[in-house]
Amino acid sequence: MVLEYAETVFGFNQVYWLDCSSPCFLRDLDGESIASGLLDATEPAFLAVFEDVPLLDGARVDAFCALLDTLLDRGCEVIVTCTPLCDAFAAERDRMVLFANDLLLSNDEIDFLRTPAERDETPANRVPRARRVPACAWGDGKNAAFLCGVLTEELPCQMLAVLFVLLCLDSGPLSSVERIAHADAEALSFIAAAHAYVGVDVAQRSFRCAGFPIGDVAEAFAGKLEDIASGAGGVGAAQLAADVASTLLASGNAERACEVARLFLPAAERAIWLEEHARDLERVGCLMRARGLYAATPPEVFSASAHVAQAVRCALLGENVAACVAARRAIACAPSVVERAIVQAVQCACSVGEASEQAAARARDVCAVGIEAECGDELRDIAMAVEALDAPSSGVELARAWLDATTDRALSDSALYAAALLLGRLDEADAGAQEWADVAAMVAREATARFGDAGSLSLPCALAAAAFQQLVDNGVLAMPPLDAACAVAAAARKRMLLEQRIQCEAARTAALERRLVRDKTHPDTFRCASVGSDMALRTPPRLTVNLFGGLEVFMGDRRIDPNLLMREKVRALLALLVVNQGHDLSRDRIMKLLWPDSHMERARNNFYATWSRLRTALSMPDGTCPYLIKRQYGIRLDASLLSSDVAELDRVCRALLFNRPGRGGWGHLFSQIEDSFSSDLLPGDEGCELLDDLRSDCRTRLVDALVTASGKLVEAGEVRQGLWFARAALSRDKSREDAYAAVMRAQIASLQRSAALETYFSCRKFLSNDLGIDPSAETMRLYHSIIDAQEEVA
Repeated sequence: MVLEYAETVFGFNQVYWLDCSSPCFLRDLDGESIASGLLDATEPAFLAVFEDVPLLDGARVDAFCALLDTLLDRGCEVIVTCTPLCDAFAAERDRMVLFANDLLLSNDEIDFLRTPAERDETPANRVPRARRVPACAWGDGKNAAFLCGVLTEELPCQMLAVLFVLLCLDSGPLSSVERIAHADAEALSFIAAAHAYVGVDVAQRSFRCAGFPIGDVAEAFAGKLEDIASGAGGVGAAQLAADVASTLLASGNAERACEVARLFLPAAERAIWLEEHARDLERVGCLMRARGLYAATPPEVFSASAHVAQAVRCALLGENVAACVAARRAIACAPSVVERAIVQAVQCACSVGEASEQAAARARDVCAVGIEAECGDELRDIAMAVEALDAPSSGVELARAWLDATTDRALSDSALYAAALLLGRLDEADAGAQEWADVAAMVAREATARFGDAGSLSLPCALAAAAFQQLVDNGVLAMPPLDAACAVAAAARKRMLLEQRIQCEAARTAALERRLVRDKTHPDTFRCASVGSDMALRTPPRLTVNLFGGLEVFMGDRRIDPNLLMREKVRALLALLVVNQGHDLSRDRIMKLLWPDSHMERARNNFYATWSRLRTALSMPDGTCPYLIKRQYGIRLDASLLSSDVAELDRVCRALLFNRPGRGGWGHLFSQIEDSFSSDLLPGDEGCELLDDLRSDCRTRLVDALVTASGKLVEAGEVRQGLWFARAALSRDKSREDAYAAVMRAQIASLQRSAALETYFSCRKFLSNDLGIDPSAETMRLYHSIIDAQEEVA
């Protein structure tokens, strides 16, 4: 605006621009040389612009006001720009003050750069005040840079806390800001006048920001949250972020709440928040974000109920494998009877074939125990759902039993899930619709009552109501339909769930496509089969080989009979081929590794016998074995058809060794390591020299990566995760001095000096007793740094 004024009125003639952020300005102001320099060198009429005047003390304020009076007395025009906190010139005569609200864009200026479609979609007179800030309306979308520029102003902590809460909440009543940030009327009035982009309306007691993504807010406020939290009533940064996230969730903005929790809460506090609000997130249908929040947190900080909630989320999203993983974690945490029943229901729904039958049998047993112990109606609802999952043909009888268990009471969420399941299978039953009328009537009554009370439907109620409405629309049930608004709300909630399922499926498909692209571009892909053969025209199922924690081999979804792989040499040969990941191994080398003391002829006979057994185990029903490739001098597994946890270990180790941790650290990688690589490679096959070497090599690579990752995390400020990685490294190999040192570094960074001393003494004891050597200079340096710090404190 100043540039435009200088050009329009003065044509840039006789305009003098002073950069007041330069130290030279303060020097010349103290020397009283600015006025004489301007008046001696120019004609009387000119424009003087003082840009970015800093905060001045009392003496300099008087000197600057005297300078302005001198220039104004000579007929000059003066423009001063500064931040609101630096405006100490209220006593200056003949001044006109322009605040941020005076510089907002008009309707014509709003429409200047917009397309006709954008103007039709949102007329200029409907653009909120916060979006009329020129930097927001005409900016290039660099919101984080804009907010970082705003924070260069040295605002008090209380003001920064209010700004942080406003930007995170984005819109709502001012009472929420007053409660969370302890904002007073003076602070809100100042922000309303000076920071128009947050859209505070003191008269209406509300605010509506320009719409900044949480990621941009996090980038701008990174590293400042602890200081900011001190201005919000002295609460900690974690408590401030948790209050913001809870307020967002209560106001209906669940996805933004999850983002706040993910970006601003440490892992332990994040787990607590997710566990406290798991049921609320599920009821509003926020599954994807909650699932991601769980995945970004190390699993060991969760309780059984949090794992149960994740299992339900994944089951609703159609992610059967992830649901079963969360269910297994829940069972390992000693869940309650009700939680165990829910877990078994999830396993029953998400398993296939024999696994489904076993899960259903276990679920029935648990539910029977719970019902006998009178654990409540909710458990009976779950029991009915489990039975329906296991035996859909008997749906009528099960529905009647479920109806008897839920008579004369409001339906719980699990009851509504069961109702949605049973009503969804109604057209598959042999009985007439009249057998289901009572169940359907209860669903209709519950949905109508809930929608009448709250004006919305929870996810389980919406799924049951949508199933009921579909049956009515299809003529299966001769009953009055739901109220139009209630039916629309149910359909919208169900559509939201379907959209999230589509997103999950798209993510899985994208991962599969990336794997296929990799397979197709593999240099040996053309060797998989001869051109024109049947094998080239069809794709065999993928071979999945898991070696860590025990041998598991799957051909597609079918698990290969473990009895076919009972022989130690067969397992060792398979492990060697998997670890080699598709590269050729010469037969001579294999024979030396597997039978080092045997004569060459005997070793050759043993090799062909072992090869034959392995080929039999990996053969398809038609007798072909596309996975094993034998050439004149070497053999290998076809990498384009192979998936293994060894390859996943390599990927994780490369990420830890060569990447830098992002915001929030490497919680997902730590979770994967603890889930998939907590045990050694084929731990039951001790004594085989080849497997012992492979096992040791994998353990060494993993410990190297964990130690390196710990150092990177400590340097990046993720001290707690750095300690997790260091302890994980030490637990896997207590003979590694660098693992002891990594634990000590993380403990020192966490201010756990006594624990660091205990780690040092454990290291010294091991080195002295078992190896007969002293600790290295680096370990001694860490030890002395602890001692020196204690002496300084003393």
